[in-house]
This record gives sequence, structure tokens and C-alpha cells, in this order.
Amino acid sequence: MNPVLPTLFSAEGALHVALGLGGAGLVVFFFKSIIRVGVLNQRYQDPLAFWVGRGVLQLFRFRIAVLPSGKPRQNEVMTWYWPCCIIAIVATWFCLVTLGFALLNLAFRAEPSFAAAVIASGSSLSTLGFSTPGGLTGQFLAIIEGAIGLFIVVYLFTFLPGFQQLIYDRGARVEWIYARTGLHPAGVEILHWFYRNDRAGDLDGLWEDWEVFFRDLGQARSFLPILCVVRPLENEQSWVCAFGAFLDALALVNSSVDKPSESSQLCFEFGVKALRQTHAAMRGTPISPKRSPELMHVRREEYDAACMRLAAVGVPLAKDREGAWQQFIQAHMSYEEEVAWLASAISDPRPYWPMPV
Repeated sequence: MNPVLPTLFSAEGALHVALGLGGAGLVVFFFKSIIRVGVLNQRYQDPLAFWVGRGVLQLFRFRIAVLPSGKPRQNEVMTWYWPCCIIAIVATWFCLVTLGFALLNLAFRAEPSFAAAVIASGSSLSTLGFSTPGGLTGQFLAIIEGAIGLFIVVYLFTFLPGFQQLIYDRGARVEWIYARTGLHPAGVEILHWFYRNDRAGDLDGLWEDWEVFFRDLGQARSFLPILCVVRPLENEQSWVCAFGAFLDALALVNSSVDKPSESSQLCFEFGVKALRQTHAAMRGTPISPKRSPELMHVRREEYDAACMRLAAVGVPLAKDREGAWQQFIQAHMSYEEEVAWLASAISDPRPYWPMPV
């Protein structure tokens, strides 16, 4: 009879098998998380990154609500959210790998106690090497864990610049909209600025540039919840309000301007898609696709006032105003509830529609 079998099927043997499976499971979970975030973020949202980000957000909201100086300095406080969130995600990865290899060290009897296994695991992962597990198996695990530690460091240096660039790019676009619309971003004001300054010929290039940005924004699925909460470069500005106004401008162009270009239609499609993906990544309230047009946020008088304002600066409007209104309803209802939910979730204003005179 094989002498290993009684040991394997004993209570102690079963415990070591369970420890090994648990440790391997934690390491696999770490790899799945970091691959979702850094490689497959175009297709998957990582649950670990989401819940860690949500936990950090709750701490920041508690800080704002409880401390006397919290609410007056809300925007300044939230500026620190995304660095703290990234640090918390990396720290969680570090803890997962440390605990996983500590369990593996115990499973292979490389360390005599849990405390010693954790210390040896942390030593290997941090590449400090002050406590190397005994035995050939323990040393082999230490080599693998050290390689993972170096991988995390390299990952941070390659990933963070891209994420920072997306934040700055978004902030620059928000500032661009506010510079042309004033304190209350409105889609009609964006179009009015271009036609008032004889820049209508630049609109196709503008739509194509924003189409690329919306594509990139929609592909950052794992970090959309973090990006959603991060404030723009100017704290008093709102990215939800600005982007909602930009979609309003596209909805007006595609529905009410005579012979809209294909580039504006593509930009609108990718803009709506990016906004819906942000709403889904934030676990927003489900929105019914069969809402009544009577529930639309923009009233007919506001739409007519916007058309009159555009006509005053020479915008070639569609002759069939009623047909254009129906197309505008369909376009606007494809994203307005997502904009409203996101604005409410981060306490930001909605896009502005000038009141009819």
C-alpha cells in the first residue's frame, strides 16, 4: 500500500490540500483581476476594482458628510479620490498574492506557522528577500512570487500614464465646452458658437475627433466607475453636464439640421454607447427602453427656442420641423436618463436648455 495515501487522506493531509487550493485560488483571482483591468478592459469590468473603488468612495463621502469642512471643500476633497483608489486597488492585489502564497507555503510545509508564512510571502512579493522559505518547494514559490512583485511594479509604470492621459484629455474637453458655452453648458450654445464665428466647416473634424475620444472612453470599462467620480481640472465644472450638452448638440444636428453628415451620426452613436457603458459600470438604475415620449426632459417650447436661436446665426435647419422634432425625441431619449442618473449619482447639474423667450 502506498504510504502517501494515508497521509493524503488524513485530516492533516486534507487541511493542506484545502490550503493549497485556497492559495492557488487567490493567486488565480489576482491574475484574472489584473488582466481584466490592464488587458481585457475593453470587454470586461473587473468586480474587484469596482468594489474597492466603491469602498474608497464611501470613505470619501463619509469624510465630506461628517467633518465640518467637508461640504465646502467637496470638490477639493474628491480630487484625491482617484490616487487613493488606485493605491487601494494595488494594495488589495498585494494582499491577495501575499495571502495566496502564504497558504501555499503552509500547504507545502515550507513554513511552520501562518505568521511565518505571511512574513516569508511578503518578503518574496516585495523582492526584499529578508525571509526566504525553507526547502526546495518554498524557495521555488518565492521565485515565482518575486516575479509577480516585479510584474506589479512594471504594470503600474505602464498603466498609470495612460489612465492619467485619459483623465487629462477628458478634463481638457470639458474645459473646451465650458469656454464656448459659459457656466451653463448647452448643446445649442456649442452649435451657436461655431456658426457665430464662421467655423461651421470645422464641425466634421470636431465630430471625428470626439468619436475617437468616445471610443477610448467606452473601452476603459474597469476604470469607468473611478473615472466617473474624478473631478475635471476645474472643480466647479461638470463632465456629465458638459458631455450631456455635447450629445444635445449632436442630437440637434442629426435631427434638425438640413443634411447632417455621417460623421456626426457616428459620433453620436459612440457618445451614447460610452455614456451607457459608464452608467452600466456604475451599476446605475435600469432604464426602460420603452419610455413614453411625454416623459422626455426637453419640452417642445425649449426645442423650438433652440431652433430659432440656431436659425438666427444661419444654421440651415430641416424644413419639416415636426419630423425633426420626432427625430430629436428619439435621439434625446436614447441617453437623457443615463445623463440624469449620472448627474444625480455624483451631485452634478444636468445640461442646460435655454428657456423660450
